[in-house]
Amino acid sequence: MQKAPGLLRTLLCVAAVSIPLCASPGVNADTIRVGAILGSIGNNAAPAQYVHDGIMLAAEEINKRGGVNGSRVEVTFAESGSDPQSVSAAFNKMEVGLHPLFYLSYSTNVGMALAPLAEKGQVVLVGLVTAAVDFTRGKDWIFRYWPLGPAYITPLLQILQDLKVKKLGVIYQKDDFGKEQQALMTKAFLTTGGSALIQPFELQDTDVRPQIAALKSQDAIYVAASGAQLLNVTRQIRDAGYKGSVLQPTGGADPALFGLPEMSGVYVAAPIIHNPSYLYAREAGERFMARFKRPFNQWAANGYDAIKLICGLLEDRAITRQGVRDVMMAGFEYSGVFGHVRLRSGEHDLTFPMYPTQILNGVLTYR
Repeated sequence: MQKAPGLLRTLLCVAAVSIPLCASPGVNADTIRVGAILGSIGNNAAPAQYVHDGIMLAAEEINKRGGVNGSRVEVTFAESGSDPQSVSAAFNKMEVGLHPLFYLSYSTNVGMALAPLAEKGQVVLVGLVTAAVDFTRGKDWIFRYWPLGPAYITPLLQILQDLKVKKLGVIYQKDDFGKEQQALMTKAFLTTGGSALIQPFELQDTDVRPQIAALKSQDAIYVAASGAQLLNVTRQIRDAGYKGSVLQPTGGADPALFGLPEMSGVYVAAPIIHNPSYLYAREAGERFMARFKRPFNQWAANGYDAIKLICGLLEDRAITRQGVRDVMMAGFEYSGVFGHVRLRSGEHDLTFPMYPTQILNGVLTYR
């Protein structure tokens, strides 16, 4: 078994036990209803479907153990697009027909469209896989469970320092995520005394060979992209015969990607869920594979952990919308599939740590 690095050894010594989820005396509701608006689902390979399945697995496990305060957890998924009109329609339909205890959303676009509606309706919304800084800013009922941009930079900067990189190339997609990652990485790397060369590309671009050619003299290239473009750009870097190191944000920590031959050698900022020494996440991943016949990834883990966390906090608490907000606002510490996380009292952004990893022989190896 792979040896965990020092930081991970410290973490792995902490028992990864979630907040209790078994039935117990306390305030009861007949059914704890959760509304999930994830955009379009149905494609098994899409991140939204993984979030959906992670949520479902967690709810099934909670109910098998007796529910929360003796009440079953029932998750209803609303199909929507990512535009404000369809998100609003899905929310309004749920509010009238279901009136959920709290909501979950997937992606920046859906979350940003849903946030003002939840805020006005005074119902907690927890955004999953949501990167926009403004998502929670100035909000009372809106929370996030996903790392913000700087979380990816710290482990990648450690890799660059270990590799003694002096000249960094950054190729980035021209959306909010790519622009932020480019700015953060460039600023952080320049403080180490290195130099940076930057090349942008449009989201619809399929040929980025000119940008890659401009970066071939750099010691390393950071691919600040997501989705299909992450693999597309990396493939073109390989095809160009680039000899330096290639780095990626957490999108590269998807088993569907890191098993591909062109990804071998790539460095990735990754969550702990793929470290075989972390038994809690490994066992959750095995259950996910058995249930859905697909490997566990960070999107499935985000959905899974969110339900476990919130429902755990509600044990012996008031099962009301205000009660959910109060327990979130009070702050907490929690050990789940992403390791030990903490939300301080009054904060709205719950993050989880990223670690420096490298893809070797189809395996994500923690450094």
